[in-house]
Amino acid sequence: MASESKSSSVIENPRAFVKNYSTYNDGDNNTIIVGSVAKSDYQDFPQTVLVGLKTFNNITGSNEIITEAPYNSILYKDNEPFPFKFKLNSTVFLDAVNSKPFIFESRNVSLPITKLNTFKLDYPVLPQGNHKELYGNITNTSPIQLNNITLFAIVNDRNSTQIDSVKTVIPHLKPYETLNFTFIPDPVIENRVYFYSCVGGDVDDMKVDQFQIINISSSKVLGYKFSSIMQIDYIDYNATNNQFVFKINNIYPYPGSLSLQLMPIQVDPLNVSIDGLPIENMNARNSDNKTLIGLSIPQGTHNVTISNISGE
Repeated sequence: MASESKSSSVIENPRAFVKNYSTYNDGDNNTIIVGSVAKSDYQDFPQTVLVGLKTFNNITGSNEIITEAPYNSILYKDNEPFPFKFKLNSTVFLDAVNSKPFIFESRNVSLPITKLNTFKLDYPVLPQGNHKELYGNITNTSPIQLNNITLFAIVNDRNSTQIDSVKTVIPHLKPYETLNFTFIPDPVIENRVYFYSCVGGDVDDMKVDQFQIINISSSKVLGYKFSSIMQIDYIDYNATNNQFVFKINNIYPYPGSLSLQLMPIQVDPLNVSIDGLPIENMNARNSDNKTLIGLSIPQGTHNVTISNISGE
């Protein structure tokens, strides 16, 4: 039997907080505690978070704090909920059902990270399966392969109360490929499932110390890397007009650099613009059969266009 949902009205941490939580016992009598966390609206920096749970270990006879990470690795939008889930042996942790989740740790994200948001999710809000599953499709909208995609959602009852947290992992998604995905709620609460919300995804961070390579053609290659916390929302190459387009969200509150390399060396001058404004004095040079470009990306979402790319 699921317990009544609780809301957290106190911000336990100045950077992030637990929005709500609820508990139930699954079919194996494990204590399940689900909820969601969010970044505080007065915190400028993106956050990495661990959710904590204080409970008593009946085997060791000691108090413990158990931690879990939310299903999204970085919280960067104010008050946007991301689900978490604890599963505890109720024999070992007798009082876990009465425990209140809290923000155990919340840190500013300081290392450069490239988050890819270059996928599209198509799904209904209401469950379709016999066991209240949710079926949907995910499409890679970019020319690069996505790896280790974690899709997640919050499961709600008729009163819009969160009663479960669900996730599924897609190992690989090829460029422009579409695959099916499924969310399956716990059987104990499936009869209470009414709709799904906050459906989203998290892609493994790209390696920021090396260029990510995109093969434009058999002899034309573009590489890119960032020195800040960037999310790529759109990336595409138009072969008709030899134009490459990025839609980039600089999550960090300061400008960050975007480094580009084009192979082969560009004979004709490149046209580069940010939000439609041409960059006249960009840092461009040729080295080792590559043309290297350095750009400064302000905070927020911006469109970066590189035109007049030469090569077959």
